[in-house]
Amino acid sequence: MPLNDMIGWTVIALIFAPIIIGMSMRAPKLIALPLIAILIIFSSSTWGQLQVTNTVYSRGTGLFYFSLINIVLLVAGIGLLMRKLANPYSQNLAPPLSTYFIGFTILLMAHILVGLILGVDLVNILSYTGAINVFNMLIFMYLVITAFKREKDQKKLLYMIVALAALRAVFGIVRFVWFEGDGANPYRNFEGLDLKIVFFDIADNFVASLAAFWAAWMLTSSRIRLSRFKRLALYGVILLEIATVALSFRRSSLIGLVLMFIFLWLRMPKQNRVQFTLMAGGVLLFIASYFFQQRLQHEGHATGNFVTSLFSDITPPENGAKSDNRLYELTEAAKSLDGNWLTGIGTWGSFRGDQNGLDYHFGKFDFVHSGFGHIVLKTGLIGLLLFAGIFFKFTRYYLKHCQSLTGTSRFISDAGFAGFLFWIPTLMVGTPIIEFRSMLLLGLTLALPFVAVRIQRKYTQNNSPINYAAT
Repeated sequence: MPLNDMIGWTVIALIFAPIIIGMSMRAPKLIALPLIAILIIFSSSTWGQLQVTNTVYSRGTGLFYFSLINIVLLVAGIGLLMRKLANPYSQNLAPPLSTYFIGFTILLMAHILVGLILGVDLVNILSYTGAINVFNMLIFMYLVITAFKREKDQKKLLYMIVALAALRAVFGIVRFVWFEGDGANPYRNFEGLDLKIVFFDIADNFVASLAAFWAAWMLTSSRIRLSRFKRLALYGVILLEIATVALSFRRSSLIGLVLMFIFLWLRMPKQNRVQFTLMAGGVLLFIASYFFQQRLQHEGHATGNFVTSLFSDITPPENGAKSDNRLYELTEAAKSLDGNWLTGIGTWGSFRGDQNGLDYHFGKFDFVHSGFGHIVLKTGLIGLLLFAGIFFKFTRYYLKHCQSLTGTSRFISDAGFAGFLFWIPTLMVGTPIIEFRSMLLLGLTLALPFVAVRIQRKYTQNNSPINYAAT
């Protein structure tokens, strides 16, 4: 970096870093809300583009180890740590997860130390194809929990997410209908299919699914009375957001959406289940038929059956072909671990892959199509235990408190758990760990039950009523 640029950026850092730290200590909401808005509005996926362009999430990576947004998050994390150290007897945030946060931080530091000893550049050790995004996810989760501590904060968060999700969906549908859809379209650009898509980025599908869940939750709640106009508006939101997911043709998104609505079926009053089942079943059958007709029948070794075509690249092909098969990819990655199952090959490592059998990797073997598999590859079973432990403790915490919550707090908590269910297919066969936006949105959904319980406890202790979800 030229000396003048270095001096300029140093001056900027000296000015803005204290401001960010101060806000994260005194008013973390002022950092959390803009970050959430950016995550909802701006896509991060460039995979599938014929001409790769920079995104808001890559700004600054040419000058620093991390993007500017990531630097803001890390500096805010320092502010949260200073806040905790300044008042060590304050109420712990998400205490069931503190052990895993500390454990993963130590694990990451150990990889940095070993990597530097082996002569690996720090930029490779901390690259986004490693495990740094798990650390980012945990920091963002704690930022969200710290930021929203009053009921009106909770409602602001809810309104903002839903409003921005609706605007994002309208943008995607308009681009799909009147233009060529998402430019990041590997089905058309790489596979040669005549197929437009709304959004390829899995995070956009998550945002749409979360908004659809909100609308359906409102419509099926027995404690909310809605006017005819509001009910029609909510049905419109559901159709808009489901169309966004369906016309994106991402199988993991479709499965995640189904898991969210199965969960909603379990949480809704029993008297509403029959009507919901009939309506949801009809919509699902239509989507499945259209989904198969437009995309699944073109899958590598599809057999003309919807279910087998849905899982075509994670089941062994009958003709023994290797290309586009995720199980083969994971098998090759496992072979590269050799005797390093406990610690992994390092956050900077790559597995030994078959260039022909894994041609969709385009020669880069520093990631695998499985969030859990990626963690094992990079950090071994130690990292997997810490990573899986986060979700285990999160699930236990939700199940412990879900029945005691009411109103907006109940919805926020349910939305958090439903969002986690959406991410399960992607964690199994996708690449969320190397995606900054995806991991932060996963951190958001993990934070929601903790936000809900914290606010409910505060108002219960003050003998204040909890308003029901926005009507």
